[in-house]
Amino acid sequence: MRYKVERESKVKLSKLSALVMSTALVAFASVSSFAQETPNDASSVAPVWRTDVTGSFTQQSSLLKLVPGGQAKNIRLTGINNTQYLDFGVRADEIVSSATMDLAFTASPALIPVRSQINVYLNSQLQQSVPVMPEALGKLYRTKVTLDPKQIKSNNQITLEFVGHYQNICERPSSETLWLDLDAKSLLSLVKQKVKIANDLARWPAPFIDTFTNNESVIPFVFAKTPDNETKKAAAILSSLVGKYTQWRGADFPVYYDRLPTNGHFFVFATNSSRPSFLSNLPLADGPQIYMMDAPESRSDKMLVISGRDESDLIVAVKALASGDHVLIGDKLPIKDFKEAPDRQAYDAPNWVPIDETIAFSQIMQYPGQLTSRGYAPPAVHMPMSIAPDLYMVGTGGLDVNLKYRYTKPEGGDQAQLRMRINNYLVDSVNLSQQSSSGEREMRLPSFNGPLATSPSEALALAAQNDLSFEVVYRRELSEGSPDNCKSVVLLPHQMEIDPASTLTLNGLFHYAEMPNLTLFTQSAYPYSVFADLSRTVAVIPKEASAEKVTTLLNTTARIAAVTGAVATKLSVVDQATEAQLDGKDVLLIGEMPITLPDFKKDNAEQLQQAIADTLQGEEVLQPEEILFSPDGGVGAIVSLQSPFDSDRTVVALLSEGQAGSYLLNEQLKSPSSMATVSGSVVIINEQSMSDFKVGDSYTIGDLPWYHKIWQTMSNYPLLLVLCALVCAVLVGTGIFYFMRLWVRGRAR
Repeated sequence: MRYKVERESKVKLSKLSALVMSTALVAFASVSSFAQETPNDASSVAPVWRTDVTGSFTQQSSLLKLVPGGQAKNIRLTGINNTQYLDFGVRADEIVSSATMDLAFTASPALIPVRSQINVYLNSQLQQSVPVMPEALGKLYRTKVTLDPKQIKSNNQITLEFVGHYQNICERPSSETLWLDLDAKSLLSLVKQKVKIANDLARWPAPFIDTFTNNESVIPFVFAKTPDNETKKAAAILSSLVGKYTQWRGADFPVYYDRLPTNGHFFVFATNSSRPSFLSNLPLADGPQIYMMDAPESRSDKMLVISGRDESDLIVAVKALASGDHVLIGDKLPIKDFKEAPDRQAYDAPNWVPIDETIAFSQIMQYPGQLTSRGYAPPAVHMPMSIAPDLYMVGTGGLDVNLKYRYTKPEGGDQAQLRMRINNYLVDSVNLSQQSSSGEREMRLPSFNGPLATSPSEALALAAQNDLSFEVVYRRELSEGSPDNCKSVVLLPHQMEIDPASTLTLNGLFHYAEMPNLTLFTQSAYPYSVFADLSRTVAVIPKEASAEKVTTLLNTTARIAAVTGAVATKLSVVDQATEAQLDGKDVLLIGEMPITLPDFKKDNAEQLQQAIADTLQGEEVLQPEEILFSPDGGVGAIVSLQSPFDSDRTVVALLSEGQAGSYLLNEQLKSPSSMATVSGSVVIINEQSMSDFKVGDSYTIGDLPWYHKIWQTMSNYPLLLVLCALVCAVLVGTGIFYFMRLWVRGRAR
């Protein structure tokens, strides 16, 4: 809003000046007084950005899901392993007004009631000491613990400490009678309120993207109408940026055409000629711009407005946001002098460990302290490691780890052992010396022939997503006492640290994959993830695509970014498949089912695959005249085949029938774990099940050494191998016979 200031008389002006000066002096005095009274705690002077509070709601989480590293099957506390940590977060746009923990546990019948207890800490502050009552011994017992909401931050840790006693004197900490099992019914309940935050882009990616909790981010995308190809591309780039932030948490992007979402923060795309009706008063853009604004008809929700003169400006705006090269401050970001980033190289995804390079653990760690473990029985430390999904070992390669570590020295008769595991399978172990508190060890994953994810020995297999874990196990010798001669035992906590300077090397590996293989697509977004910026990918989606189809595109690009850690800035989006556009590109096809499926059988899967190939080659494929599946149920399909335009490229078609089918398809694409068992080239999805089929011609991507190609060909055709063996035997036998004949003739002479 602009204001005009009229010129006043000199008398009035002088009076106004005097008033301003006096007000300033008073304000200065107040500020000085406040500064003198301000405590040293920095949090007390943090800027207040919460300006409004909405109605409250309750969020419940199982305690078993809050265990660091993933959901636990059970939690047992003992005399030695008497501590359990639980982590939870709170969104930036939420405050917690009250917090309670419903504890459900079963205690050992041998415990002394009341003397035995559970201490509950929140962020290292004791909240309550819960006595183990007689009625809790040997059977399920429930109690409620109140947590102080003032101590809750963005990232929080609950500590459960078990203090157990089974006799008054001469207790043995390692006694089998000291245990307490936490039941799966244990819950953390948080009463929350949405808050209205300031329109400040400096908080990006908050409040739109949730990185503090483990929950999926649901962010609606709003368009004025069905978006054109360029707008779809801009939206896909933005969704991939969200996927980069959310990673394993997942993301979902409902699409709306010229209407407001019912609730939550959302993204809006607007040009000078095409904008949603609720943005009719938005100033005309003179270039790429990004706004953070209050959502209409909401007390707390925000909208991120991507604005520009035309669709090309929208692409520049989201690319600039993804680049991180611009300073985000205030409610508006005008984009000036944007420079396009060069294309990424094959297999250079930020999330992937490269091959034939030595990588320090510090380059893979996700947060400080990740490789440190403490406690009476230190838990294992975990380091996730992602690799390209098409790696192939030919017998001379492997995974080499140069491990540097520090540990608490075992004392007396105690012993300790360091163990390294990959995906929970033991790779190597080493006994730790009592004379030193540090060491170094070379560990190696044994070699084999074949894809890393399908090793002949499953225990030694790597996958696209791997978990390297390191654990120090201490064996204690505890003196036994007697009532006549009690011996006190003081258990000292141990500590183990894996040095971030430790290194790993993937060497002697090749890129090679037999296709089509939908397992590689559903779990690792392969082959699209090879070029992480999608510079070798073309998305084909109908010009007048439904909102559900656009959601499929956005969810897919977000999933690819979650795998690679890169943004899809080089993606191409078209509405017609032409050879010029698709040659040399991997194709992501999104659309309706091109044929009617009478049944979920192999023959129907072959027909569906052929229909996709015909569609891409320009042959007319009619839409089914009848829908065999109820609108409430729907059907979806994922189809993979060799590109008809390039033998080294792949087509994956994401197809659905109606809204219900799109919903089923998107739900499966968002949950890779639910599709971990699918394989082959065609997957049919309905409400009850998924059916996968291996149909069509096979082909390979990548290259192997010539000698291994020969061996691989022989292994695929056993009769040919037998024939070659016979031929070799004849040749060798003939050679030996000829040599012996010459030798006998020489002796005869």
